[in-house]
Amino acid sequence: MARLKQLEQTLGRVFKSPSPKKSDTQRRQREEAKQLASEHGIEIEKLREGGMNVWPPKALPDCLDPFDGDHFAEDWTYALSMVKQYVAALPPAN
Repeated sequence: MARLKQLEQTLGRVFKSPSPKKSDTQRRQREEAKQLASEHGIEIEKLREGGMNVWPPKALPDCLDPFDGDHFAEDWTYALSMVKQYVAALPPAN
């Protein structure tokens, strides 16, 4: 009986079902940030270490860059906030 229990435990570890996927809590922010960025020429550069840099559009003068010197966003919520601020700082299109 003890060997049967040991076999059951061993097989249980081998044939363990995969853990459930974590929900993507920042999906909406990521999709919105990418959409706005592509519409306005804003670059979002993913970093290997985590986080991302959000670079301003070329049409935005350096003196109007609200993030001059610090373009790092630790997550998609902050990246979306940065993208929205860049869009708001853009001069109106003619």
